[in-house]
Amino acid sequence: MLQIKRFVPLLLGLLLSNALISCASDNRPKPQPMPKITNEVTLKKGWTQSSMQSSLAGSFAPVLFDGTIFTADSEGDVFKIDPSDGSIIKDYSIYGEGNISSGVGVSGSNMFVTTDKGTLLAIDKGTGKIAWKAQLPTLSLEAPQVARDIVVVKTNDAEVLAYNANDGTPLWVYQKPIPPLTLRAINTFTIIGGEVVAVGLPGGKLALLNLFSGTPIWENYIAIPAGATDLDKMTDIAMRPEIGKDRIMCVATYNGKIACVDAMSSNVMWQKPFSSSQGVALDEQNLYAVSQDGVVYAFDKVSGTQVWFNDTMKYRHLSMPAILGNGVLSVDDEGNVHMFNRNDGHEMARISSSLVGGVSVPLVRDDGVFFQSANGNLVQIKNY
Repeated sequence: MLQIKRFVPLLLGLLLSNALISCASDNRPKPQPMPKITNEVTLKKGWTQSSMQSSLAGSFAPVLFDGTIFTADSEGDVFKIDPSDGSIIKDYSIYGEGNISSGVGVSGSNMFVTTDKGTLLAIDKGTGKIAWKAQLPTLSLEAPQVARDIVVVKTNDAEVLAYNANDGTPLWVYQKPIPPLTLRAINTFTIIGGEVVAVGLPGGKLALLNLFSGTPIWENYIAIPAGATDLDKMTDIAMRPEIGKDRIMCVATYNGKIACVDAMSSNVMWQKPFSSSQGVALDEQNLYAVSQDGVVYAFDKVSGTQVWFNDTMKYRHLSMPAILGNGVLSVDDEGNVHMFNRNDGHEMARISSSLVGGVSVPLVRDDGVFFQSANGNLVQIKNY
């Protein structure tokens, strides 16, 4: 779920649905009846952990550190979970510090979350006590990320800040002017290789920053805002950029383009008209993306040629895709997990789950894909 944000009180509280359409539900496009399929592969739920409370769909993404899953919920708990069976190893509470507003980042000593009081908290992994805290300029709904003893946070006004992960010393700040009307996005940056930070920005700009200094290595527009009104001009990157081993970086914008760039030079290899607020997935050859209206696409990473599309789940609010075996997984807001064949896009398996209300950025491992849903369930999905 995304939120429209303008720096005037009237619009601060408006919610933006995945389709970004009229608030009147009667005007929303209705999906067609879900077609019946015969499962060609074995897609099943491994384990479910339901001890978490509700959380904003997409922001509370599980992360893996030293073979252990860490995640959080909005009520103020951080969980350390055994990925083999979903059991809770340890439950940390930040009682008295406010509600948690994002997922968790992890270093060797600390865990990091942001709160609804606009603070970044470092929680000692051994004692569960607050190691240090920093006041952020504004609220952050994005999970902190950590590498090389540097914790990076992005706030709702698109300001990127870095702190020393051990003591909270501020290291650098990166911010650019943003349009008057933007999407309040919850997953728009990623640390790559412990060296650089790829950041999607309002207005269709993509930036690559030096992790240690915050200095831009390059900045480039994926899409240029255009239109008669501020709403028409919303062309934000509201997803994490994804990069492959071939150093091809791909991303899509809302109301703009989908594109792949050379991560070394920032040169745009190809781009096409597209609109999405969900992340993309990459394999050795293709880019997989879900459009704003719920159509699943595959594009050749190098040329941008459309390989296939599947519109059978249109308007069902599909999640960011994840690759599992020979399939591409996506979860709809009713908890159905769909697996599309990577070669031609037909749906080859489907199961129901408790992942209701939208899901997080998936955590992909050899033993399955892990999704956390808005209703607080963390579920392992396997195909063997």
